[in-house]
Amino acid sequence: MNGQGYLLLRRAGGLFGVASAAVTGLSRQGDSYRVEVARLEVAPLLADEVVGVVPSLEVRPLSAAVRRYWPEPAGGWAVHRGEPVVVVDPDRPPRALAEGESADGE
Repeated sequence: MNGQGYLLLRRAGGLFGVASAAVTGLSRQGDSYRVEVARLEVAPLLADEVVGVVPSLEVRPLSAAVRRYWPEPAGGWAVHRGEPVVVVDPDRPPRALAEGESADGE
């Protein structure tokens, strides 16, 4: 899935965007999707739903106000069809996308 754009994933009620260039594999794993990223030290990401691929997002850095409510690492944030998107830093993905996290975030 190399190339331009962002793979949009839904997990634990949130919407996440992963740069398509960082995605090396995508497969179904039971009720979830397993997303392989190009970083060797990062475990595969899990998603409840693959929303699709968008050609671009207007990514903004996280402001101090947003960081109060989103303390996890992120590559920034964007809006897609009126919904906020957490843009994933492939070196430090959020815990919500980690294997072992439940679909409801616990």
